[in-house]
Amino acid sequence: MKIILFIVVLIVVFFLIPDRWVDETFMRYIPIEGDGEVAMDDYESKLLLIELGLSAVIAALVVWGCRVFKH
Repeated sequence: MKIILFIVVLIVVFFLIPDRWVDETFMRYIPIEGDGEVAMDDYESKLLLIELGLSAVIAALVVWGCRVFKH
């Protein structure tokens, strides 16, 4: 049950985190190298990894919070 809750929260939070917020908060500190299409691919992959990481942390906190408050 915890795994299903984690996956559901992960997906929901991933789609609710706005790209603009991640861009303004984190991407200004990450250098993007390359030219043209290579740079855009690098930018998009880093953006997705940051969003996935944030979603995983939030989902883990939700599962942990459910376990703590259940007992």
